[in-house]
Amino acid sequence: MSPLTGTGTAGRVLAVKIDNVGFAQREQTGLNSADLVYVIQVEGGLSRYLAIFDSAHAPARVGPVRSARQTDIPLLAAYGKVGLAYSGAISGLLPDLAAANLLNITPASASRLFSNGGSDPTYIKPADVFAAYPDLAEAKDVGLRFGAAPSAGQPAASVSARMPSASFTFTASGAQWLVSVDGHAATTTDQGRMSADNVIIQHVHVVPGKYTDHNAGHPDNEVFSETTGQGLADFYRDGKVWHGQWSKASDTSPTDYTVNGAPMPLAPGRTWIVLEG
Repeated sequence: MSPLTGTGTAGRVLAVKIDNVGFAQREQTGLNSADLVYVIQVEGGLSRYLAIFDSAHAPARVGPVRSARQTDIPLLAAYGKVGLAYSGAISGLLPDLAAANLLNITPASASRLFSNGGSDPTYIKPADVFAAYPDLAEAKDVGLRFGAAPSAGQPAASVSARMPSASFTFTASGAQWLVSVDGHAATTTDQGRMSADNVIIQHVHVVPGKYTDHNAGHPDNEVFSETTGQGLADFYRDGKVWHGQWSKASDTSPTDYTVNGAPMPLAPGRTWIVLEG
């Protein structure tokens, strides 16, 4: 059984940075095959996705692929040496990415694995990645627990989360949560409406990042979401919500998700985790 979904078998892991701004929202592909989707704040209060795929049920194509961020490195540290596919990064971050326990997969390092779609977006084929890199780490315990819902959950028809320049709404539909972004239903080009079996709103500190991007001709201040430490968390499954905590002792430790001190069991399936400041 996969420790990332509570279902099926555990495959090898590939993380992909996916664009989530403007035109890219209409060109997203493969997201409904992700085991987990992290929603991360970036510069200007915008958001990006870090989607986690495994080789047991990877989609044919994923994208649009975008650049890596400082938040990705400690967030992925608990997964072991997995692949991280991204389209580039600001110059200051490149040494940190090279030193991280990750296999960096970019158009510069593995151009054959990427393709263009439309006039600009970049996509990747996970099957090609898994074939090219057979030593990627298999899915491991990163702290998620699955099982029957605990008692005392409160009914919740929907949940909203905001970043300075982005908003997300998850609407209960049976046992699932339908995803809307910036007030619009979120869809993929290949799989229709995006959905999740679980939603975790993980309340984190969002602080200035280590580096500033000057490539656009003006300073573009990066931000960093602290996922090592502890804080509050809200858990949504089966049309209900539970309020609890998250804690992560070190970058490489699993994240403990708890309610009243006990592990919070999630519904088997796909989980979206919104890192909300």
